Amino acid sequence: MLTHNQFDQQTIGMPASAGETLFLEGEPCDHVFEIRKGVARAVSMTHEGDRQILAFFFPGDSIGLPLAQYHRYSVEAATDLVHIRHSTRRWQESLARTCQDDTTILKSVWREEKAFIERGLILGRVGALARLSAFLIVLSRHLPPVHGLRALELPQTDIASYLAASPETICRGLKRLREMQIIAMPRRDRFAIEHPARLELLAEGIFE
Repeated sequence: MLTHNQFDQQTIGMPASAGETLFLEGEPCDHVFEIRKGVARAVSMTHEGDRQILAFFFPGDSIGLPLAQYHRYSVEAATDLVHIRHSTRRWQESLARTCQDDTTILKSVWREEKAFIERGLILGRVGALARLSAFLIVLSRHLPPVHGLRALELPQTDIASYLAASPETICRGLKRLREMQIIAMPRRDRFAIEHPARLELLAEGIFE
């Protein structure tokens, strides 16, 4: 993650509304985007024209890293968010300056790639309920609880695309987890994991 003292020319967060595009696949990698608040999504279109959610990014993640000349995917705000935009040139200069004695920049590279690896691991689960359970566990690691609840502000269509399922399947899965009293959802956009061990078992495909 980039630090304020490395990029003191840009310390004011820029807001983006849910659905707003930060950059498009194929555009030059001119800037690196650091998420400060909210959730962003990586989006790609298949050759058949289907829209796919490839990854979610959370506060502390840096995206659009110049690992290639052009962006490999598009990024949109999945929720209202705040981000910092750094020039690629400054990011590369900081990388050259700090990689020998400071691992923060290299960690930002790993965090971007880890977001895609996480999806592959989730999709490797057998069954929609196992994949949904694994996804909620991942969310719980990224989103701090507020009064015991974590935000679930992502559209169910996004979650469905990410998990290679239908929105109806996601809705049924959340209902089943509530009925099993493994999670609580006092509001549509908030959840709490009541029994982490049982959720872990479901994520492993072990059903009660």
